[in-house]
Amino acid sequence: MLLKADASQLEWRVKVFLAQDPVGMKEINEEYPIHDDNQKVFGLPTKTIAKIFLYRIIFADSFGEKGFRGPAFAYANDANFMGTSTSAKFWEKVIERFYDKYKGVYSNSVNLIREAIETGRVESPSGRFYNYQIETKSGRNDWPRTKILNHIVQGLSADFVMIARRLIYQRLKQMKGFGKTILLINTVHDDCELDVDNDPELVYNICTLNQKAFADIPKYFEKYYGTKVNVPMAAEIKFGFSLYEPEMSKFNLNTFDEDWKKCLTQNGLSI
Repeated sequence: MLLKADASQLEWRVKVFLAQDPVGMKEINEEYPIHDDNQKVFGLPTKTIAKIFLYRIIFADSFGEKGFRGPAFAYANDANFMGTSTSAKFWEKVIERFYDKYKGVYSNSVNLIREAIETGRVESPSGRFYNYQIETKSGRNDWPRTKILNHIVQGLSADFVMIARRLIYQRLKQMKGFGKTILLINTVHDDCELDVDNDPELVYNICTLNQKAFADIPKYFEKYYGTKVNVPMAAEIKFGFSLYEPEMSKFNLNTFDEDWKKCLTQNGLSI
């Protein structure tokens, strides 16, 4: 049986943590359906568009000479968003609504860019330094604002997943069968993948182990780096006979027995 532990909303949680954005922190702590709410607040047609927009805007350069017009033009000409609107003015309004809701995210982005310009670098809570200088692009000299906003989020996300991966490995080593019936086979960006025996009790226990490892990221980040993480981390756990996500079953403590039987039946196996 294959298992996948995929960090939930990783880049968004990291950005909210860095920004200490009160609205974002409240939504995450209360497990609020942010994409449903943002669809309505931003005036977008579907939850899927709202979700994609959220993860794109984290790194968008809304802070250059063109302001919101820069990313607005990009959205208006992006195949993922053209079905919603090809009007840059429409997307400019969406961006304004985003930053009006998440004012802390806006301030954090401005401060990161200011820090990079004034000092030539940005420092992550994990101690990583990202150095920057003016770059030439299309014959113009300017600061790489998209990189400045991107690197610290991606780097800290990688640090968080590193902690989860380490915890998973350490805890799996304590289990009977590790290296034989329990294999940690891969890790890709924000997920960890395992191959284990088709034993429902074993699969259940490893799914809960993975959930706990991601939930423990703030505790161990503070232990290793001395910085308190006041935004919870979580992971979506799936299991199945393929790592193709649409064919996998989402792990749920309350419905596991039923989901396990359904997974076996769909793959032609007896219960």
